[in-house]
Amino acid sequence: MDLKDKLFRKLAFFLTNYLISPGLGVLICLLEAIGRIRFVHFGRFPIWEEKLIIVSNHPSLLEPFIIPLAWFPWMNFPWLFSPLWSRMKFSLSWFRELQRELSQSPKFIPANVPDNRNFYEAPYWVLFRGINVPIDRNGSEHGRIRTVMALKNILDKGGRVLIFPEGTRTYKAMQKSGIKSVKGKQLGGLKSGAAWLATKTDARILPIWVEGTDKVLPNGKFPLPRLWHKVIIKIGTPFSVMGNTRKEVNMEISQALLELADDAD
Repeated sequence: MDLKDKLFRKLAFFLTNYLISPGLGVLICLLEAIGRIRFVHFGRFPIWEEKLIIVSNHPSLLEPFIIPLAWFPWMNFPWLFSPLWSRMKFSLSWFRELQRELSQSPKFIPANVPDNRNFYEAPYWVLFRGINVPIDRNGSEHGRIRTVMALKNILDKGGRVLIFPEGTRTYKAMQKSGIKSVKGKQLGGLKSGAAWLATKTDARILPIWVEGTDKVLPNGKFPLPRLWHKVIIKIGTPFSVMGNTRKEVNMEISQALLELADDAD
């Protein structure tokens, strides 16, 4: 990587990490304030934990944007979004904490896995390319393996990844195979990527369940957000997998997601 590329990546990281993403994160806060988005068990999210695999169901195209942004205001500017006592503690050690904020590591930004043709190569996503790992869903097996190995490298360095283990949106995954929770919540059959990464890196799994995004941005319709619908985001408890095979770990992930789906709102 030449000097020009390094400078561009540093600039892109600064813009996305300290301007664009926190700004959009504040927008999510405002939507939460007016009741359009509701978080359940928000405090479960391990803001500073390294080596984390975030897994979620995938009702619509909104989840890859909402989930990474939900914690950006707190991650980048925790002093502004903390209770009074936390602000007082910050003031007593302001230089150390400020230094921590302004030296935010890219590894805390969850690497997404966008489709290469539809999202990653689009010119308007250029600022986000450095923190995401593209996948060609219709490409060769070698290409998919290369994507998984890139994600493994991120986790091995203490980073985070965001994976939708159904491999596509839920309504499409359910057409091939799927399961339902006790209360009838649907989850498509899971691919093995997240399970493989968990067994090879010892990263913990953080399950997230999202509801309502398919009403805000209906699948197959004009992409005009219908903000009068409500979105619910449930945060699960991070856990280490116990299984030794991808099938066993997939069962653990499926069970965690479906139990979270049935969790009281």
